[in-house]
Amino acid sequence: MGPGCPITAGMHTIDIEARDVLGSLSGPVGDWFTGAFPEGPTPAQGLAWPPIAAGEHLLLVSPTGTGKTLAGFLAILDRLLRRHTEGTLSPGLRCVYISPLRSLGYDIERNLAIPLAAIERLLGCDESPIRVGVRTGDTSAYFRRKLRDQPPHILITTPESLSLLLSQASWGDHWRGVEHIIVDEVHALVPTKRGADLAVSLERLSAQANRDPCRVGLSATCRPAEPVARFLVGPTRTCRVVEAPLPRGTPPMEIEVEALLEAGEAPHRGLTYRRLIRRLRQVMRVNRTTVIFANTRPFTEKITHDLRHDPKRRDACADGEPQADESEPAVAAHHSALDASRRRAVESLLEQGRLKAVVTSTSLELGVDIGTADLSVQVGLPGGVARCVQRVGRSGHRLGAASRGLILAATAAEIAGAVVTARAARAGRLEPLRMVEAPLDVVCQQLLAMACARECAVEQAFTLLRQAGPMAGLARHNFDACLDFLAGDLAAPPGADEPEPGAAPRWSSPRIWKRNGWFGVRGRRVMRWFWTNVGTITSEETAQVLVDGVAIGTLEGAYAERLVPGDKFVLDGRSLEFRRRDGLVIQTRAGGAEPGLPIWHSDRQSLSSELAHEVAEFRAEGARRLTRGGPSALRSWLIESLDLGPKVAAVLAELIEAQERFSEVPRPPDLLVEECPSTGEPGLTYAFQAPLNRAACEALGRATAARLGRRFGRDLALQAADLGWSIRLPEGAGLVRDDLDSLLSLDRLEDDVLEGLDRGDLPAQRFRYIAATGLMVLRNPEQGRRVRVGGMNWVSSRLYPLVKAACPHHPLLRETRREVLHDLLDVPAAVRWLQSRPVVRLRKLPCLSPFAAAWISPSADEPVQFEAPADALRRLHARLTTARTGEVA
Repeated sequence: MGPGCPITAGMHTIDIEARDVLGSLSGPVGDWFTGAFPEGPTPAQGLAWPPIAAGEHLLLVSPTGTGKTLAGFLAILDRLLRRHTEGTLSPGLRCVYISPLRSLGYDIERNLAIPLAAIERLLGCDESPIRVGVRTGDTSAYFRRKLRDQPPHILITTPESLSLLLSQASWGDHWRGVEHIIVDEVHALVPTKRGADLAVSLERLSAQANRDPCRVGLSATCRPAEPVARFLVGPTRTCRVVEAPLPRGTPPMEIEVEALLEAGEAPHRGLTYRRLIRRLRQVMRVNRTTVIFANTRPFTEKITHDLRHDPKRRDACADGEPQADESEPAVAAHHSALDASRRRAVESLLEQGRLKAVVTSTSLELGVDIGTADLSVQVGLPGGVARCVQRVGRSGHRLGAASRGLILAATAAEIAGAVVTARAARAGRLEPLRMVEAPLDVVCQQLLAMACARECAVEQAFTLLRQAGPMAGLARHNFDACLDFLAGDLAAPPGADEPEPGAAPRWSSPRIWKRNGWFGVRGRRVMRWFWTNVGTITSEETAQVLVDGVAIGTLEGAYAERLVPGDKFVLDGRSLEFRRRDGLVIQTRAGGAEPGLPIWHSDRQSLSSELAHEVAEFRAEGARRLTRGGPSALRSWLIESLDLGPKVAAVLAELIEAQERFSEVPRPPDLLVEECPSTGEPGLTYAFQAPLNRAACEALGRATAARLGRRFGRDLALQAADLGWSIRLPEGAGLVRDDLDSLLSLDRLEDDVLEGLDRGDLPAQRFRYIAATGLMVLRNPEQGRRVRVGGMNWVSSRLYPLVKAACPHHPLLRETRREVLHDLLDVPAAVRWLQSRPVVRLRKLPCLSPFAAAWISPSADEPVQFEAPADALRRLHARLTTARTGEVA
């Protein structure tokens, strides 16, 4: 089956009641399960065990809390125990379990220990015949050696640790006996470079096994399943897909939307935030445990701190580890910038039911089972239906309990997005997942990983890479370019070599040798570079934060550099005071009131493409109801058809009515362009309202900015958001209706998007991460080597233009272009929309319309520079001169 063929052969969607499969389990396993679960297997378990036992590749799709762990593992445990009983179970790896989160891996280890201990007692053994081991970045050197010398039967690991182990020759023979591979939460990996990296690692593991291991993917949220199955097994294997129903008697998911804004009120951040904290306290009082998703780490810290510290109450919780207290609910923060030990402590408190609430950004979407959680609260929009379902699914894990979610929206735009998201989530309309297509920085890293393990044949490496689902479309010339880069064969400035610390940035030294159709690594030093820089997870440089000598988390290096003694900030929900900096370690002590919020940069969150279109259709349908039946018909539709409360319906109705009075509600797929005077600046602003998400709107915004910049030769300001973008033109510049067609032309669209990007700094920023993943630069330099002044910023400011000038077709530059156009932006979606030939309407208004103010205006301006500095200075001089002489400009 070729890479372009749909992966349908051997795939079956099963949606039936779970069969009685307990009879197929061996005595000890069946006895334990019957005693532990007298109600019998869940549908997911009953449907998954037979194909896993038969050695079929399987993708199991089942809601959170339906026993997916045992569904994936029990048939494997049963096979191993049968061999033990027969006396044929030898030491060595038999199953590899891969989790996207370390915490989830540790949780799985604890969960497996329960049946293994019980079966051990049933068998009368002194110790469990099946050994389980965990290998992550947290594993100590002692246990790493122990795992290498005495590998367990079941290895629990992460994508990065798996790639690292596969690159070590000492592990080579251990993969031969692997019969099963389990990939948990597979949907979280599919649309990422981390997933592409894992897909290649799975192929490398399979190539070293005695026979192709059975692959099992576990997911709660993936529809349609076909792209996920292709990711799991590649383009040439068949895969059975099992979509299991909820256990009998489980109520459907419940999602409510509440507005923090009253009808007639303008958005007011302070007012809506006070209402938010008050509402969170209310839900915490009536639920055993509440999981609060705040989307960003700074907002997570603010909410945690303010829930702990109520200035109006004397019994507010003290700083430090949250304690169960009758007068104030115990609240904890959980996000990726907190120290791993701190996160594990919070997870332990959750498992014990000792927390009333945990506030998180995204880190608890997956991971530890929160058995006491009754409610998940989403502050603002989750961005996608699948993410909403995943977050709501963190609650209601008790038998017969419903997963309950509450979305709290602070603006009219958020309310509209929340209503549409909740409606799609209840209906199960999840966004299709899309694999990252042949990322060349991952190709470079995997080629070096192969070379670290052994000498490789070039043809075999190319064939192996293309067996991975995300790499099925890898072009030969791109593969060859990656090899040439790693071997140091690409064009580079004269005398380029590995620079000394502090030297001007130059080309990287060769990582591999290449000759006669073979390639290999250039020595142990390059191996160490790979082992300390493996993976695709990108982050800014960080500084560790200590409180009384105990690590609690990290701050971004740029933010930490600006701190001076006495500054106060929040971390782990605590107010901390900066005392001193020892290199990359910050010493702090408990601070006082009014701490500031740290700054963490991360990928922006926006609506999915499908949700953005649904929101646009929702607004248009509201306008149609208003036109046909007036305000009362609109409100009745919102309340009765969408099951909204009167307060939420009133806010939405008011917004739609105001837009129709002031301008018009755009009807998809058409484009509404609104001209109005710029606020606080001379010139005009043009708001483009389109039924697209931010990624597609920014692509079109960059292209239109480039075209307008060439036309006027002056700097512009661009705002991109979900459902539209705006451009502020310089004074004296304007557009008429006939100008809009050329602005929205498909001709050279990608080139114009890139020109609009090059006037900013997004490509240079992304190149920094791509260069690190492709191992052109090292995120973690060798021990004892000085860190370059300016950190990794030199990659963006100096190395990026150097590579562009010396080797414009460098594979990492090609990857930068692909990532920017297809992953960060969505040029294909913009092209599809333009090809639909939307009707374009231009309206001239006295100020921003309600829709533009609600959706586009809250985004930040980004300057798009076209004017030469000398021209800008001459124009400024002319304006100052005319102002001084009193002349009219």
